[in-house]
Amino acid sequence: MNPHIKNALLNGRLVLLFGAGASVGCKNSLHQDPPLGWDLAKILADEMGEEFSDEDLSDVYSAAKEVLGDQIHRVFEKHYKHCRPSNEYNELLKYPFFRIYTLNIDDGFEKAAYQVSGLKFNVKNRNDNITEVDQFYQTLDYIKLNGDVNHPSKGFIFSSQEYAENSSTEPLWYSELAKDYHKYTFIFIGTKLKESLFFHQIEKYKAKAKCNDLKSYILIPSLTGIQKKSLETSNIEHLEGKLSDFTNWLGSEFEKPPSGVDIVANTRPELNLESKEQAKNLSLFSGVTPVNRSSLTLIDNNINKSKIRNFYKGFKPTWLDVLDSVPANLSNIDNFYNSILASNNAKKLELHVLFGTAGCGKTTALKLLALRVADQGIRNVYFIEEYKDNFQELLVELDHRNIDLYYIFIERVGHVAPQIAEIIKSTKSTKAIFISSENPKIWTTRVKEHLGEYLTSSLDISQISSSDADLILDKLETFGNWTRLSKMSARNRKIELIKKSKRQLLIGLIEATSGEGYNEIIEKDYKAITCESEKALLLLAGLATTQRVPANEATLTRALSYLDLNPNVHQLSSKMDGIVTYINGSITTRHRVYVERLFNLYVPQKELLKIIDSYIKAFSVYQFPIVKNISRNEATIYKHLVNAKSLKRILKNDKDSVLSIYEEYEKTFENEGLFLLQYGLALRSFDENKQAFEKLRIAHDAFPDSPHIEHALAQQRIILACNENDETVAMAHFSEAETVLNRLNSANVSAFDRYPIITLSEGHVRVMENLGYINEAKVLAKQYHDRISKNKNLDANYRLTQTVANLAKFYLTGKWPDKAQSDMMS
Repeated sequence: MNPHIKNALLNGRLVLLFGAGASVGCKNSLHQDPPLGWDLAKILADEMGEEFSDEDLSDVYSAAKEVLGDQIHRVFEKHYKHCRPSNEYNELLKYPFFRIYTLNIDDGFEKAAYQVSGLKFNVKNRNDNITEVDQFYQTLDYIKLNGDVNHPSKGFIFSSQEYAENSSTEPLWYSELAKDYHKYTFIFIGTKLKESLFFHQIEKYKAKAKCNDLKSYILIPSLTGIQKKSLETSNIEHLEGKLSDFTNWLGSEFEKPPSGVDIVANTRPELNLESKEQAKNLSLFSGVTPVNRSSLTLIDNNINKSKIRNFYKGFKPTWLDVLDSVPANLSNIDNFYNSILASNNAKKLELHVLFGTAGCGKTTALKLLALRVADQGIRNVYFIEEYKDNFQELLVELDHRNIDLYYIFIERVGHVAPQIAEIIKSTKSTKAIFISSENPKIWTTRVKEHLGEYLTSSLDISQISSSDADLILDKLETFGNWTRLSKMSARNRKIELIKKSKRQLLIGLIEATSGEGYNEIIEKDYKAITCESEKALLLLAGLATTQRVPANEATLTRALSYLDLNPNVHQLSSKMDGIVTYINGSITTRHRVYVERLFNLYVPQKELLKIIDSYIKAFSVYQFPIVKNISRNEATIYKHLVNAKSLKRILKNDKDSVLSIYEEYEKTFENEGLFLLQYGLALRSFDENKQAFEKLRIAHDAFPDSPHIEHALAQQRIILACNENDETVAMAHFSEAETVLNRLNSANVSAFDRYPIITLSEGHVRVMENLGYINEAKVLAKQYHDRISKNKNLDANYRLTQTVANLAKFYLTGKWPDKAQSDMMS
C-alpha cells in the first residue's frame, strides 16, 4: 500500500467501501462463498426455471422479482444470511474505522463485528437517518447501500428500475457518501465501481462544489488499461490485490493496531493526556482544555501567514494568541489576579465571576487569567469551552485525579449554574475553584437565583482605563492594523481608542484601527462577498455564532447542498480569511456582536429565511428526538433555529415568515416534541391562541411526559380562559390547568425560567378578572402573594420578585402595574 493510506488511517480520514469481492472468504449456510453477480444471476435464472444465457444481473433480477415474488427473499436468505465471517473481516475490525460503506447485502461483516467486545456498531440502511461521526472513534457505522438480507422490506437495488427510482429520491446515505467521498480518503475493495447511482451522487456533488476529487484507491486483482485510465480521471488509483492483501499490509505496518484513542491523540491534541488514560473518559473531557504551555502549543490553531492576527479583526482569542501575548493584560484583570488568584489565595468551592457586556473581552480575560494561574505551576487549571451535560460527572472525575485544589475556568457560568449550585451545596467536589464570566443582565434574570448565595467575588470589566489604552495600543502596533493609528500622535491615538471603546471594547478596537464606524465596516465586508456560496456560509456559521458555538462542517455541507450552492465548506472557508475560520471541521465567524448587527441591518429578511430553512432541513436527517442524537453544540444550534422567540427576533417579528418555517416542517417533525412545542408558542405569540392550543395539545398527546409541554399547554388553557366569556368553559380550562401547574410546582419543575406558580397565580387572578369577579380576584392575588413570598429563592429570582410586586399592586388597587410582565401576555 502506501504512506498516504497509513496517515489517513492514523488521522481518522480513511473510509472503506466494500464490493462483492470483499465478501469472498465468508461462508453462507450452504458453506459456500456468498455468490457474486454472475453467480447470483444464474441462481435466479435456475429458480425461475429459465435457461441462463449470461444476461445482466439487473435484467435477471427484474424478471425474478416478477416471477418469484416474495420467494426471491428466501433465495437471498439461503445464500446471504447467517454467514460465517472471513478471517479478513475479523482482522479488519481490529482497526478504528468510523464508517464503512458496502454494496453487499450479506451479513458476514455484521457477524464479525458483533463478536468484537466493546465495539459500538451500527448497521444503517440507505434511507436510515444520518448519524454524526463519533469524534472519539469508538463507533463504527456500517452502511448497506443496496439492501440488507436481514431487512428485505427496505428493498434492494439490483435492477435498472431500482437504480432509477433511487436516483430520483436520493437516499440519505448515498447523498452522505458523496459528501464523504470529497472529505476523506476512500479505498474501494472488491468492486469495479460500475455503480451508476454512486457516480450520479458524486457528480451531482462535484458540480455544486466545483472541486477536484481527493486521492482514493481501488483494491481489486486486475483492471484493463482502459479501466485504469477511466478511474484515474476521478483520481482513483488502482492497487492490485484483494482484501487479504490489505489486512496483511496493515499487520506489517502496525505491530499493534492503533485504537480510536490513538487517533484522538493525533487529531485532538488538547485531549492527548486524557487519551493516554482511558477511552471511556474521552467524551467526558471533550471541550475541556488542560491549561499549561506545553500542551497548548500542540493545539492546531490554523495559523495563517498574515501578521495581523484574527483577534484584532474581531475573532475570539485562540490559545496561540494567548501564548503569544497578543491580547493586552488590562489593569482590572491584573488586579483581579493579584487579589484573588495570586499565591493560591483562592479556597475550595469559591466562585469568582467577571461581569461585562457583549464584546468587552470576558473570554479574553478568562484565558489570560487561566494561563497566568497555570504558570504558577502549583495547581492544575482546566478551561471549559463547550456546553457540557455531564458537568457534575466531570468534576467528580477531576476530584479523583487531583491531589490538591484545582481551577475550573468556564466561559459562561449561566450554562452550568444549576449544576455548580448543586456541587457547592452538596459538596460533590471538595477541590474545585470556579472562575467564570457572565453578562450582568443574564446573571440577574437567570443565574442569580442559583448562584447568588455562593458568589465569592465579582468584577465588572465593561470599561477600560486610561492606562489600559496604552497597553492595547502597544499590542495593536505589533499584531493589529496600525496604518491609520500610525499617522496620529501618541496622545490622539489614546483619545481615539478611549472614545471609541466607551460603548464596547471590541467595537472600539475595530473602529479605531479602520477609521470607520462599526456598522459601515460590517456593511462593507458583506458587500465585498460576491460569491453566493461564501455569503451563505457566513450566514449559516453566523447563526451558530449567535449561540456562542462553532458550526459543524457536515451540517453546513448539507445546508449548502439544499441551497443548491457549493457545499465544499473547507474550500469556501479558505477563501474567506478574516471572515470565517475553519479548524478540524468546526467553523467560526467573528464575534456575536458583529453577526447580530449583520443580520439586523444588512441581510434581507428573505435571504435569512432561506438560510434558516436550509439549516433546519440539514438537521432533519437525524433520528428523533434530534437533540438526543447530535452533539451538545449542534443541539444548541438546532434549538435556536426552531425556537419561536429566536425566529421572531431574527425575522423581525414577521408573522408570515416565522409561521412559514413551522408550516413547512410540520409533517417532517411531527414526532419531534421540541419543534411541536415551539410551533405552539409561535402561534401564541401572534395571538393565534386557538391554533396554539391545538398544536400544544397534539404535542402533549405525542409527548405526555414532557414537563415543558405540560407547562405550555396549561398556560395556553389559562390564556383561552382569560379570553372566554362563557364562565363554564373558562373555568373548565382553568381547572385542568390548575391541576397540572400545582403538580409541576410540587415537583419543583421550572420551565423556560418560569416557575409554574407564576403562571398559576397570575393566570388565576386574570381569569377571575376577565369574568368580572374583581373582589374575588383581589383576594386571590393576596393569597398567592403570601404564598410566593415564602419561596426561599424569592430575592434571587427576578421573575418571582416581579410577580410578587404585580400581585401586591393588584390586591391593593384592583389593577395591574403598567407594562407588567405576565406569562398570560403574548
